[in-house]
Formats: sequence, C-alpha cells, structure tokens
Amino acid sequence: MAKYGAFSAPGNNSDFQNDATLASDWNKQMSAVFDTSVTSVSAYLAHHGGGTCQLYNPVANGRPDPDLASSATDIPWNGFPKRYGARGPGQSPNYAAAEAPIVAGTNRDQDEYLEWFVNKKAGKIVSIHFTCEAWDYFDFLASEAPNKVLQLYQTYISPTVQMSDLFPDGPNGDYDKLNKWNTALGAMHLTHPANNLFAEVFLAATATVRRSQHGTEITQSIPLIRCSKYGDDTRNSDPAIGAAVNGLARQGRNVTLANPVGLYIGAFDGAGLMLNGAPAGNFFKVVRGAFPLALRAVYELPAELAAQGLTVSDVKTGASAIQFGGQIAERITMHIAGVASIARDIQNLPVSVCGAVPQVKPQAPSLAASAKLTALRSPQEA
Repeated sequence: MAKYGAFSAPGNNSDFQNDATLASDWNKQMSAVFDTSVTSVSAYLAHHGGGTCQLYNPVANGRPDPDLASSATDIPWNGFPKRYGARGPGQSPNYAAAEAPIVAGTNRDQDEYLEWFVNKKAGKIVSIHFTCEAWDYFDFLASEAPNKVLQLYQTYISPTVQMSDLFPDGPNGDYDKLNKWNTALGAMHLTHPANNLFAEVFLAATATVRRSQHGTEITQSIPLIRCSKYGDDTRNSDPAIGAAVNGLARQGRNVTLANPVGLYIGAFDGAGLMLNGAPAGNFFKVVRGAFPLALRAVYELPAELAAQGLTVSDVKTGASAIQFGGQIAERITMHIAGVASIARDIQNLPVSVCGAVPQVKPQAPSLAASAKLTALRSPQEA
C-alpha cells in the first residue's frame, strides 16, 4: 500500500514552486477527493451487506508496504473519442464531427480525457495543440492563484490573453473555464464536463465494487460498466479503467492512484507520418510535463520547414494528407497509473444489484474549495 507525504501537482509541474501554501492546499483538496470517494463506497457497501472499500487515500491511510510492479497497474486507452470512431471495416472515423467548431461557453465533445485545438491559416493546419489537464485543477488554481492561471494562458495559448478574459468580474470573481481562449481560440485545459480529476478518482473507487447478476460475477468491461454505471460505455477510457480496477479488486487487493494523480498523454506513435518522403513523427513535441506524464503537446513543423511554406496539411499518414487534428489524436495513448498491493486478501462479496454508487458529501471538507466537489459531474453522469 503506497504512502505519499503529499499529493503533488499533476505531471509534477512547477505551478507550486516556491509556494508552500498552494502546495498544501492542493494536497488538502486531493485528500478531500479521495475521502469523498472512500466514504461513498463504504456507505454503499454497508447498505448492500457490508465490505471494505478497497480504494484508499494514500496520504492519510497509506503504508510503505510492497506493491505490484507499476507495469501491472498501468491503464492505457486511445485518445480519439470512441463515439466518432470507424463504424465498420473500410470506413473512416468521423474526424470532422470530433472537432466541430465551438464558440466561447461551449465545451468540446472530446471525452477521452484528451482534447485538442487545430490552428489554421489560409485553410491549412499550422499546428495542433493537445491538452489533458483537468478543468477542476484550473478551478483550484483560479481560486487560489489567479495570476498563475493568467501566466499559463499567456505562456501556452497567447501572450495577448488578459485577466478580464478569464475572470470577467475581476481576479476575485469566478473563473470562466469556457472562455474564448480555451474554446474558440485554443485549448488550455479540458472542457468536457466528465473530464475532471474527481471523476477519475471516483470512477476508480466505485469500480472496486464487485458485481454479480443471476448468481454469476460480472467481469467483462462493458457489462460491468453498464451494471455499475461508473462511466460511459461509449468511451475508450471508462470501460478500460473500470475493468482493470475491478480485476485488481477481485484479486483481494487494495488500490489507489499513483502520485502525481492525473490523466496523462503516455505515448505517441508517429510511425508512418511522412513529409515529402521523410519521417514526420518527431514533429510531435511535449511542451508541459514529460512522457509518460505529459500534460500538453503540440504537433507542428519545425521553423525551417514552415519557412518553406510547408504546413501540417502537407504531412501524410499513408496515402492521406492530414486534414484533421483527430488523425494525430488517434495516435496518442492516454493512461492513468494505478497502485495495487501485492496481497491483502480482501474478500468482499459481489453486490447482486446494479446501480451507481451515490456520492456522499464529506462531513467536514478539508478545504473550503472542496465543497465545489458536490457540484462536479460524477462519472456515472458522463
């Protein structure tokens, strides 16, 4: 059972550098997220015959015992939305629908914890910007350090971003997570309601609940998620995460998420991308974080090639030119890193009814900002 001194910033980013208060508050907020999840599952199990919640808070309740190798608890999935994937042999994914233009105030319909923005000039793709940073992390930063939020936008989106673009009522007001620079003009962080860290932790917690129907335990990913309702079965991510966590729970193990907790770009497959006969896979660059904990990445041509008038639209995958960001997104492997104890021999009986685990509000949140968690969209509502 892992033991952490504190929850670190996602991707081990430097946002908390030289700010012990900000780091401490983030640790408190993440602890509240885990505690809410554990409390909810514990209450659900008690209502259905008893049992022990197998997910634990690794800061408050971790122990320095041996765990399974990290390779055994890494959970990957494809970053392109499954709902827009090819519907049959010989058919192409619906790239256009996956990245339909949006306006300020509207979220992207990209629900695999990966979202992207396509930057075009004169109808040609100049660059494709990818992010997997959760919107509730930015809500936290906005409430604690609004100047840091502005700095991140000016660094990664545009130096012309103004505080009033992000905080219409001033830096002490509410943060507009669907502002124009994060929707119509860029992608600073995730916008889809289900793409948040609380959903990740709550999904992992509720997936530890074993299920059965007609006397037989459910083990397959789609029947399991449809019974447990901890996510959306039309996604790549939720069924994969749920099935992997449930499998570890059936083995009697305690589970948690690796520090730093987050949803990450784990790898990119550039094989077969070509520009004028030369490999073009290395144009994909991580710009915040690092593999396997990458938070942001950009696909664009080096300056010397762009100076020749070439663009991403000149890159080919097989015989097809790049026309959509999704053609690059489908080459991205997303993942979360889990932690599982070697052996705990927890023998919870499967719950014989289907239904989501209701979220239980903690009695005393560790941080005032954690009260917002009750308003976040739970994974079963995704």
